[in-house]
Amino acid sequence: MEEYLALFPYTSAAARYVEASTRTFESFLTVGEFSKLILNRSVERVTRAISGDTPASLIERDDYEVEIFSYVMARALVSCINETLLIQRYANAEAQDAFDNLRHADEPSRDEYIMSLLEDFRMPVSVENDAFRLHFTDFVKYTGRLRGPQWRLVNLLNRGSVTLAKGEIIQILAEAVRLKVLSGLPLKLSGKMCEELSPYTSPLKEAFSQVSSHLVDSGPVVLEACPPCIKALLSQVKAGRNLSHPARFALTSFLANVGMKADEIVRIYETSPDFDYDLTRYQVEHIRGASGKDYIAPGCSTMETYGNCVESDGLCKRVIHPLSYYRVRNKRHEGVQRNPREGPV
Repeated sequence: MEEYLALFPYTSAAARYVEASTRTFESFLTVGEFSKLILNRSVERVTRAISGDTPASLIERDDYEVEIFSYVMARALVSCINETLLIQRYANAEAQDAFDNLRHADEPSRDEYIMSLLEDFRMPVSVENDAFRLHFTDFVKYTGRLRGPQWRLVNLLNRGSVTLAKGEIIQILAEAVRLKVLSGLPLKLSGKMCEELSPYTSPLKEAFSQVSSHLVDSGPVVLEACPPCIKALLSQVKAGRNLSHPARFALTSFLANVGMKADEIVRIYETSPDFDYDLTRYQVEHIRGASGKDYIAPGCSTMETYGNCVESDGLCKRVIHPLSYYRVRNKRHEGVQRNPREGPV
């Protein structure tokens, strides 16, 4: 039971375990080896969310209580920092942990975990031959961010329920975890509590600030060389606005064409309210050629058609494609050499 609570510390059972322990936030700030382990692990949890690093595999047996209580303190750290993007990234990280823990568990444990989580999230199912029948209301609630024909309700609905494979149930449970963690943040903590946690939150704030400042400025793209339309789209994303599909395709394909890596492009979209790592990664990889087709960014006429052309400068009037603008401007950028993929002039 403790292993389940440690792997999934946001469950109701884990909350009851924490409450029964009589431990408090303040108790973890006292001097002691256990408190040190808790705080160090909680910092690791938040650091991983900031950096986007892949989490470790299943926890060691001796770490059960550390995992349970480090989740409690990690939520406190995130709440004291209180940055919307960090809260989103932290919820995503916990969801990814849940997905990986379910996927990597042995078959008997995986089945047990799945059924326990479904019960915890109040999603009644019937199971037959590893096929899960889930009520359509739960399906709709947790698949709004999932894309692909396998998630179209019209293709799955049968007498008020949908039939899903085990891998699909795991994806739905990961989304349920994300929403559960997200809905509970930020915690309402006293100023005194956050002040006492400042030795731990200050380095995290600095790390988050550095990552945030590079969400748009990282990678091979020279911002000074980007055309006004691309700069405008980057500004909108950084401001936390959702782009239309044509605008998102234009921005992604442009960045891919000038050589930005997939991970760097994905990080740019993390400020979007509807950000979903797996979906964004799939779309970026598809545009970058994983499907066997390389996509060239749309030209100026297409950008204008979809309302993505903004107030132009002098160079805009002499080119017919954003990539042409970039090549000309980039040549003038001292000390920087880039090799964007050729597009029309």
